[in-house]
Amino acid sequence: MSIRLRFTLALAGIGTLLFSIYAVWSYRSERGDLEAAAVTELRVFGRSLETSLGNALRDRQAADVHEMLASIEVLSPQLDIHIYDADARAIARSSGATTSAILDQRVLETARSRDEAISFHPARAPRQLIFTAPLTADDGQVLGVVAVARPTDDLVADLARTRNRLVVALLAFLVGTVAAGLALGTLYVSRPIARLLRGVRQVREGDFRARIIPGRADEMGQLVEEFNAMIAALASSRARIEAEAEARSRLEAGLQSVDKLVTIGQLSAGVAHEIGSPLQVLSGRASTLLDHPDAEVRRQAGLLVAQCDRITRVVEQLLSIGRRKPASIIACDLLGPITSVIDLLSGEARRKGLSLRLETEGGSHQIVGDPDGIQQIALNLVRNAIGATPAGGTILVRVSRVDDQVRLCVRDTGHGIAAEIQDKMFEPFFTTRAAEGGTGLGLAVVRAIARDHHATIEVSSTPGRGAEFVVSFPHRTEVSHA
Repeated sequence: MSIRLRFTLALAGIGTLLFSIYAVWSYRSERGDLEAAAVTELRVFGRSLETSLGNALRDRQAADVHEMLASIEVLSPQLDIHIYDADARAIARSSGATTSAILDQRVLETARSRDEAISFHPARAPRQLIFTAPLTADDGQVLGVVAVARPTDDLVADLARTRNRLVVALLAFLVGTVAAGLALGTLYVSRPIARLLRGVRQVREGDFRARIIPGRADEMGQLVEEFNAMIAALASSRARIEAEAEARSRLEAGLQSVDKLVTIGQLSAGVAHEIGSPLQVLSGRASTLLDHPDAEVRRQAGLLVAQCDRITRVVEQLLSIGRRKPASIIACDLLGPITSVIDLLSGEARRKGLSLRLETEGGSHQIVGDPDGIQQIALNLVRNAIGATPAGGTILVRVSRVDDQVRLCVRDTGHGIAAEIQDKMFEPFFTTRAAEGGTGLGLAVVRAIARDHHATIEVSSTPGRGAEFVVSFPHRTEVSHA
């Protein structure tokens, strides 16, 4: 049950109780007034009749008695008048008057006591008012008794009308109280509480911008103001908690990155130590083949020597990633390092049944960068594309100039990259090809080198339709202007 309805019922109940008390008091007062007026009226009439009849009996003028009764019957036909002798025997009565045991008893009592009397009979639900008085001679001798019986039908009718008016007034009061209680309860209780409930629901759903206009300068208005202040405090606390949580997340991410970089540094140091000597042997043996009479052997030996040198530089770059050292950059053409990577990996692509193509667009591809780092970026991206593309697929490498940027785009027709892992691809040691020997360092190295070159990396992929990596470098002119 709502507060409005409980308030209305309580108000109606209390009002009805008070009005009922007033109605009972008013009804009883009206009854007392009517009975008192009837008693006074009958007593005055009885006493005047007593005087007239007493004179007629003293003078033994029976005709005057009957004439008087007839006149009274015309004027007041509702009155029953009885005349008795000193022995309480009836000697005359008005037309239609009837006697009763009560009347006879009262007449006898009056004849004996010589005192007038007036009373209602019966007392609880009176049907008539009886007046009795002795008729005496000048010497005080009782000549007889006069009795006047007045019916109380008019009193009963008046009291019934009064009762009906009080009942109607009580019902009207009850209906008006209920209507006023519902209206006032809606205006001053239900609507403000409903507004508060809407605000509470908005806050429960996470909207701390909810505010309620007070509108009234009473307790409900103060409650609304306190609610708004509470919401403001909660919003401030939530913003502070979110800021602290974000700062903590950044700190945790930084610590994780530091841990990964430390691991990369340790791994890089171990790799450099373990492959240093074999790499020198391999480079030395390849160098001896540079003087071979076969031109193809000399070309392959040159590639081996160049790649051994590149591996050495890659290890050093990996060490620099772990130590967070910036790369040494120079003015260069982006196309040169990319072409070297295509020449190196074209044989691997052919063995896997893939088509590896290089396209160029635009004019100058000049940038300020580290050729070895750029070569490392292209090498990692193209190798990832080769690993992700099934036989018969195509890998397109495009170098282009777009506005003030030189872009390297590597697109494949492989399996694609799921959306939920695209944000994790550049994290160190995150790999989806662990079973194939992946270490999860390739894209981490790409991102680190790209940052050193002030380059950006964008990834777009649709699962089942391949992926595209775009690395955008600032053009050399833009760099020099900066």
